[in-house]
Amino acid sequence: MTSDSGEPPLTEAQLPMRIVLGAYLRALRNAAGIQLKDAAFETRTSIAAVSRWERAESPISKRNLESLLHLYQVPRKETEYLLHHLPPQKYKRGQDTTRGLAGRTRYDVWTDLSDEATARYLALLRTADTVVEHCMVIPDGLRTRAYEDAVLRPGLGIDSRDAPDPLPSWLRRLAWKQNPQRRTVLVDEGVLVRPVGGYAAMSEQLRHLAHLIRSEKGDGADLTLRVVPTDHFLVVHLFAHPAELTFDGRSVTADWGLFAHYETGSRVALRLSEGLREAAAAAYSREESLTRIEAAASAMESNSPPVHVPHALGPGHRASPGPS
Repeated sequence: MTSDSGEPPLTEAQLPMRIVLGAYLRALRNAAGIQLKDAAFETRTSIAAVSRWERAESPISKRNLESLLHLYQVPRKETEYLLHHLPPQKYKRGQDTTRGLAGRTRYDVWTDLSDEATARYLALLRTADTVVEHCMVIPDGLRTRAYEDAVLRPGLGIDSRDAPDPLPSWLRRLAWKQNPQRRTVLVDEGVLVRPVGGYAAMSEQLRHLAHLIRSEKGDGADLTLRVVPTDHFLVVHLFAHPAELTFDGRSVTADWGLFAHYETGSRVALRLSEGLREAAAAAYSREESLTRIEAAASAMESNSPPVHVPHALGPGHRASPGPS
C-alpha cells in the first residue's frame, strides 16, 4: 500500500474543512465499528495514511474521500456536497495571500450547509479533545429529556421517545469521547430566565446544571460549567453559539446559528478564540454560578408544580450518568 499523496504530513495551521472532515471521518468510522485497517483496505492505502486524514495531518484526495464515505454508508447527496467543497489536495495556506480586514485566505472559512451539518457539528462536540463554548441554549450532552424535546421538536408537544428522530442513526451510535474530554461550557445568564419547554421542564434542567457544577472535580475536570453575566458586552455576543474545538492539537473555531460556520488561521478566528477566553475570565465563579442557577430554578418552580429528580440525557458529564 502507498500513502495518499506521497507528501509528508502537514505541519502548518490546517484548513477548517480538513479538520472538520477528519473528525467527521473518524466519528463515522467509530460509529460504524470499523477498524483503521478496514478503511485502509477500502482505499488501498496504509493505516498510517487513514490516520493522518482523520487527524488532519495530510490532505485526502477526492477518490479516497469518496471511497471512505461509501464504506461508512453516507448518502450520495452528502458525499457529492463534501466532494464539491473539498479544498484542492495540494493547496497550502502559506501559498495564498490574506484578504480584507478579516485577514482570510481562500479556504480559511467553511460554511456547512449540508443535510448532515447539524449531526456533523454534534459529532465534533462529542469527539473533540477540548471544547470551549458560549451558549444561548443548553448544549448537547447537558440536556434533560424535556429540554431536549423542546429544543429539537418545538411545538410538537410529544415525548421524544414517540417522535421521529431528527438526527441520523450513526450519531446516536457515536459515544462521547472515552478519554477525558476537557469541556468548558459558558452559559449566558439570559438562558436562566427563559422557560424553554415550560416552567417545570426548565426548573428540572436548571437543577441538573446545578448538579453538574457540584460534581466538578476541580482543575483538570472533564466539565467546567459557568454562568456569564449579561451586564456588559463581550465579543462572544456577536456570535450565535461560538466555540473552539481542538483535535490532536489542531484547533478550529466554530459558530452555530442557522448553519455551521468553521474558521482557522484568520484574524476573525484569532479574535473569536480570544473572545472565548475573555468570556471565561468574565464568568461568575463556581460558587456564584451555582447560586444563580439554583435561584433561577427556584423561581421557575414557583411558577409550576414540583418536578421529579433530573433525568439527564447523554454522558455530558461522567459523574452524572443518564440514558443516551
